[in-house]
Amino acid sequence: MTGVVITGVGAICALGDKPPDIHRALCEARAGFGAGTVFSEQAGSYRAAEVRAFAPRDYLGPRNLRPLDRTGQLAAVAAELALADGGWTPGQREGREIGLVLGTTFCSARTIGEFDRRAMREGPEYASPLDFANTVINAAAGQVAIWHRLRGVNSTISTGGASGLHAVGYAAQLIRAGRETALIAGGAEELCFESYLGFLRAGVLCDPAEGGPAEGPRPFDVRRNGCVLGEGAGFLVLEAEEAAAARGARVIGRIAGFGAAYDSRQAMERADGANALTYAIERALATSATTEIGAVMASASGSPVLDAREATAIREALGARRRRVPVTTIKGHLGEAQGASGALQTIMMLASLQSRRLPPIGGLQQPDAHFDLDFVTGAPRPLEAACGLVTSLAREGNCCALVVAGPTG
Repeated sequence: MTGVVITGVGAICALGDKPPDIHRALCEARAGFGAGTVFSEQAGSYRAAEVRAFAPRDYLGPRNLRPLDRTGQLAAVAAELALADGGWTPGQREGREIGLVLGTTFCSARTIGEFDRRAMREGPEYASPLDFANTVINAAAGQVAIWHRLRGVNSTISTGGASGLHAVGYAAQLIRAGRETALIAGGAEELCFESYLGFLRAGVLCDPAEGGPAEGPRPFDVRRNGCVLGEGAGFLVLEAEEAAAARGARVIGRIAGFGAAYDSRQAMERADGANALTYAIERALATSATTEIGAVMASASGSPVLDAREATAIREALGARRRRVPVTTIKGHLGEAQGASGALQTIMMLASLQSRRLPPIGGLQQPDAHFDLDFVTGAPRPLEAACGLVTSLAREGNCCALVVAGPTG
């Protein structure tokens, strides 16, 4: 099977649009939380990790942006940044077939809600035909492909909070199997009142009465009581190793292994039962050329149940090695960005391998002693490693794990 290399990355989130700067902010324990502006009228003082003052024309130029809603715009910007970082000029994009695999949980939830409200309020004949195109789960993937003239495979992965990492792993599998030579893979998610209300009523957000959003989430902390929402987009340019070499591309990393699993018992509010994430991690390690993992970029967001389940999976899969493998997460600073999170985690793991610094976990002050893992707290941890593990899991049971390596890992 062919090797899969990373030749470019692009990201936009509450801490910026340049991966080295985002990573530096994480290492300095800067959080992206603040009063929301996207839906502040409905949610009042709720704090979120919002992409503030988002100006897509600064990245995409003067072309007509009306067909793209906020999710589509975030995705189009991150894809453009990834393509540019990978050296894909407009001429090269025209001459070669590039595909897209995009992960998202809700995609255009706000557009869907607005389309339905208008149709119900004023009648079906007044529903906006421009909005209609964005009322399907694959809207962002289609719009980004049209915008960037991507003629290869176009796939949407929607596996809840695991969507972004799942998209990267699936894209790597397509390339490894020889079905594609170049793919943009990652995820995108927007903040909107509709998704906020859903999470609020599900009871998974931080409880303001217990120091919630004002302080941010507390991943892996004994006092954790829910997540804080975030948004953004992140993409990696993945290429077959031979094709990248023929193009003269700069290789900044490799996808070394991937595993995915699902367990319907995971959807329940309980931490016992078979842990599908354990299997996903073991599968990722088994398909990798190396089992020497130097760090874990976890998915923990402050959920009482999911953080416990993830800690158990990491502990079971790594065994005795866990005591010398540091564990961190970015969601204590960037919030739960759903479909975008896994891709942003992967990009930050790659930045950690490059800079040899692993950022600390935001909000973690009293690690849960039951987890028995080496959490990164307080300050960045020096990292001398060639490979890292990225994990992701969703409330309904989807989970996956990815082994990412530096250019020579």
